[in-house]
Amino acid sequence: MKTGGRTATFALGDIVAAGVRIGLAELTVQKVADALGVTTAAVYRHVPSRSALENLVGEAILAELTLADDPAHSTAEHLVSFGAQLRRFVLAHPGSADYFQRLFPRGASGVRLLETQVAALGRRGYDPAAATVLSSAIATISLGLVVAEESRTAHGRDEPGGAGEALAAMTGSPVLREALAGIPDHTADDYFVLLLTAAADGLAAHLPPGRPVGSLTLRHPFTT
Repeated sequence: MKTGGRTATFALGDIVAAGVRIGLAELTVQKVADALGVTTAAVYRHVPSRSALENLVGEAILAELTLADDPAHSTAEHLVSFGAQLRRFVLAHPGSADYFQRLFPRGASGVRLLETQVAALGRRGYDPAAATVLSSAIATISLGLVVAEESRTAHGRDEPGGAGEALAAMTGSPVLREALAGIPDHTADDYFVLLLTAAADGLAAHLPPGRPVGSLTLRHPFTT
């Protein structure tokens, strides 16, 4: 890109801002270069790799997330609220769920988020280790559900009749047809809250305030 016969200058902040506008789902060095009107070589002079670019953009996106904590919430209610807020955020930023799921925290924004959760659960009687375990478990479940939800949506767009075929296959079975008839209409939000509430209730019961993380049995009881 040239202005008045001179090559326009840009900084790392411009690269990150362009990446945030593009989003993690569509992020490439080429797209950032195109957005800035420069060559990929020029971008690489500021960012050594596509992975480094992803980290910078991911951290910038995560910096926008601010978690609300209702002090009236029980531990389980707080965990559900945390998961729901996380879900809303990553759905609004396509590709971020997969990015955060692969490695978290990666930088200052992720550390800040985890520290916020440790503080919130600390106010409910949890030490930092237990708070980290609970928060990480809920984040893992929430992000996994969002990734699955996004995958179903993407495949639904790419595969005409996919959802209809699945429904037809189930209704072809008398057992599953009866099962479907007994399941009330619900949204993706309803399903998420149901699963997360069950998980949060179980986690809070399994790890109440004051119980040391070291006392938990992390080994699967059926492993040999």
